[in-house]
Amino acid sequence: MEKNVTISEKQANLRDKVFAMMEKKNLKPAEISRITGRSEGTMSEFLNGKKSFSDKLLNAIHDSLKDYMGEDELVHTRQFNKMWGILTTGKQGCDMRLIAGNTGVGKSVLCKKFAEENECCYYVKIDRTDMSWNQFLKRVCREMGVSLDRNRKRFSTAFLLDSIVQKIEEKADGNPQLIIDESEFARNPFFKELKGLQTATEGLLSIVVVGISDVVKRIGRLAGLESRVYQTPSGYVYRWYPAKENSNIYTTFARRIKVFRINNVSTDDIRAFCTEKGIGNKKVIELACQRWWNYEDADRAVKRAERMNINLATITTEEFEIL
Repeated sequence: MEKNVTISEKQANLRDKVFAMMEKKNLKPAEISRITGRSEGTMSEFLNGKKSFSDKLLNAIHDSLKDYMGEDELVHTRQFNKMWGILTTGKQGCDMRLIAGNTGVGKSVLCKKFAEENECCYYVKIDRTDMSWNQFLKRVCREMGVSLDRNRKRFSTAFLLDSIVQKIEEKADGNPQLIIDESEFARNPFFKELKGLQTATEGLLSIVVVGISDVVKRIGRLAGLESRVYQTPSGYVYRWYPAKENSNIYTTFARRIKVFRINNVSTDDIRAFCTEKGIGNKKVIELACQRWWNYEDADRAVKRAERMNINLATITTEEFEIL
């Protein structure tokens, strides 16, 4: 006979959020287990309310799923404003763009938030290096709400691509946009296949590839091009130039990709971050400028402060040191 288990209000609220996310994104329990890094048995107990979890474990589960639930509180930094503008104009123009920047400048957090707040905007993350093109297309179908037979284990790449194109054509009036995040984990064949998706949806779908700066070089090598920068009255602009005498089938494809680079986080950016988070202690702000190299470091520290019930408005240097 099973005994009744009483779960905390915090656990119940998180479980409700996870169920809502699973329904919205058509995720299965096994996929939730993979995303969180927890065993299927543990996540089964969580989803079915069969075990009371500690706050520490609940926090870990919540943090691993925040990417998919879009709950991050964004700080309106200069990087935020620039990327938001790039995504907005890209969606309106239905072109192809590449956003490149070092880790920690806020690319993923912002792109997920943008997708959550804009209609017909679909966010897909390449979260492992062995993801095939077929698996990617299947994930895009799921994100777009394309109906796939649950009893069928395999779908041909041609079928998935046709399904995506059909969905894009149906949503054409809404300026559909596909954001492909963490593209640095994709293998070179992925970028070759991306050419086919771009060709099939050109003028109908905005494609935004997001990754570290190395992605620009990889696409350039594939197409025999290199990205160079020059200054205009409105700022720095990046353009493709031939790196080899002979072009190939990917040269025209790469030339259609507009490249945008996001600046690294500066001490002024960290000061602005602290101000927006309500930190007023000047000594703490100076310590933050020395210790936090990017927004990822800053976000982690703020989360630790919240869990330790440290008030950011009155935080002391001693409290900052233990974060």
